[in-house]
Amino acid sequence: MSICKEDIGDQVLDAARRCLVRNDGRKVTIAEVAREAGVSRPTVYRRWPDMSEMIRALLTREVLGIVAAVTEATPLRTADFDAAIDQVVRVVAALRDDELVAALWREQRDFMTPYVFDRLGTSQRGVLDLLSGVISRGQTEGQVRDGDPAKMASMVLLITQSAIQSRALVESILGDEWSIELHHALTSYLRRPDDLPPAN
Repeated sequence: MSICKEDIGDQVLDAARRCLVRNDGRKVTIAEVAREAGVSRPTVYRRWPDMSEMIRALLTREVLGIVAAVTEATPLRTADFDAAIDQVVRVVAALRDDELVAALWREQRDFMTPYVFDRLGTSQRGVLDLLSGVISRGQTEGQVRDGDPAKMASMVLLITQSAIQSRALVESILGDEWSIELHHALTSYLRRPDDLPPAN
């Protein structure tokens, strides 16, 4: 039975993920991935010219897969603002706990940091689109403050990325309550001013 190109691509990405996780995020070679996937190196090179491009494709699949899994497991059946924020926090928690993402942040900072300081990746653009949609719906329902959904989504992305990338910086302070504080931060930023609880 022949294997379609998409199946081979996923087979190679699955193998790359296993290699990277097994190596705790340290660099692996095309040859290692091909061997793990049970395909030839030319088969891999026809899809990705180098490991950097393969890891980019793998990260895109990983991040968007996590977002899809969380949103499908806890779909928003109502226009509930708190439920929407809860869902965003669950996505952040899943990304913080993901072994591939964590391993790459530990061992391949040079590869990962451009997506913090220099440019948006495909997965980040996909997340921005999702956040913009959530914010726009919240505005329609009168639960999110006025503003440009795309600009507000970009700030939410910055806040949530920091919770993932800089977790070690304040982990000794926040501990397990990081998700509560993130929920407060996002709520304060997005909710209509007249809907916020009074300050103590």
